[in-house]
Amino acid sequence: MQALWMIAGALAFTLMGAVIKLLAASSFGAFELVFWRGVVGIGLMAAFLRWHRISPASGRFGMHASRSVVGTLAMFCWFYTLGPLSMGTAFTLNYTSPIFIALAVAAAARWRGDRQPSRGRLHFAMAASFAGVLLILRPSIGQGQELAFAIGLLGALLTAAAYLQVRALGRAGEPEWRTAFWFSVVNCLLAALAATAFGGWSPVSLADLPALLAIGVLAAIGQLCMTRAFGRGRTLLAANLQYSGVVFATMAGWILFGESHDLPELAGIALIVASGVGASLAPQTAARPASPSIEPLARSPR
Repeated sequence: MQALWMIAGALAFTLMGAVIKLLAASSFGAFELVFWRGVVGIGLMAAFLRWHRISPASGRFGMHASRSVVGTLAMFCWFYTLGPLSMGTAFTLNYTSPIFIALAVAAAARWRGDRQPSRGRLHFAMAASFAGVLLILRPSIGQGQELAFAIGLLGALLTAAAYLQVRALGRAGEPEWRTAFWFSVVNCLLAALAATAFGGWSPVSLADLPALLAIGVLAAIGQLCMTRAFGRGRTLLAANLQYSGVVFATMAGWILFGESHDLPELAGIALIVASGVGASLAPQTAARPASPSIEPLARSPR
């Protein structure tokens, strides 16, 4: 059952990505799409808080604000890349975040003086991921996609930072739905400011409303499914099954948008997925079992 929850979550996020790509093609900018995702998210997360009788008030405003700002910036990057890049490429770049998480946790362990018996495995995973990025980047050079590619990697880095902040909030006793609620609030605020200052606003017709609503609903479904998957079984199984999202995204890009990938690109995608799985399997310390483990992001910035 755990496998089904994770696969369902990955599928929900893939469908959300497809809707975003469709809307981006009809002149909606990344800032506007993040805004509408936040509007729907506020309503849904408020309903979850009420259902679970959780107050939105928190004494950790600074932690929530920092996590939400970093996560929103990561979302700006990811939503933007879904426009110019193929779905498979955009999703794969976002899934490099576990490598950045692994680096951060390993650096913290080294600073504390903990033993790191898996350092060689981590270095191998990093090298494989870098090789995968180069293979995917190869056809992008000269096609005007270099900026989108760089923004995708920046988004993965920010996603990793946001995930580590989510872990800190969880360890501080903050309910996940409260964290998601304030994340949606900051989505709205920052996206509204950014759209007004830089991108402008596109007219919204009645025909656009179902798609805009679907972004927030699919994000909530994906988040709920993946939360259940991580909470009801083996963490590593759930962490590795989430990479099914890359397969779903590549297939969706091919079926819905006629996107294709050559053999080196597919090899690059496979390398990044394999390196992320390897990073998730690598224990980071032997001296302090209570240290943060590497659990690939359960799509928290989305």
